[in-house]
Amino acid sequence: MKSNILFVLSFSLLCGCATNQKSRIATTVAGFAVGAAIGAGTAPEDERTELHAMYWGGLLGLAGAVASNFYFNDERDLEVMRLENEKMKAQLDFFQNGPATLLKDTTGTADKKFFQSGKARIKLYKIDQWVDEGPNKKYHRDQMIEITPLEKN
Repeated sequence: MKSNILFVLSFSLLCGCATNQKSRIATTVAGFAVGAAIGAGTAPEDERTELHAMYWGGLLGLAGAVASNFYFNDERDLEVMRLENEKMKAQLDFFQNGPATLLKDTTGTADKKFFQSGKARIKLYKIDQWVDEGPNKKYHRDQMIEITPLEKN
């Protein structure tokens, strides 16, 4: 019986790592080991010590599991990952849909079939955008023209 307890205690020490899941398992195993030791040590002489060890081990293991679920909470880690994800999405959006820089702003003649006045304000912008076209195609945009018709005076 003592070798089983020693095995369970050494196993519980090996399970303790940095992740929350492994910490929960280690706490549950440690609770079970402590409960088994208490149960085996306090069992009456006329009853089987291994049954008391399993009974107490199960109770303290369950208590350890419940306590570790509250203590080793994943919410903080999930919140950090959510914030990192939002930051990366904002950076990706900035790279894909970067700001437009005005290069040239002039007035000039325009095609009369599109503009009745024949005159338009033309703005040339420098942009830096990657555009998806299908699942395996992307193309890069580097300039944009904005043509606004001017009213007849």
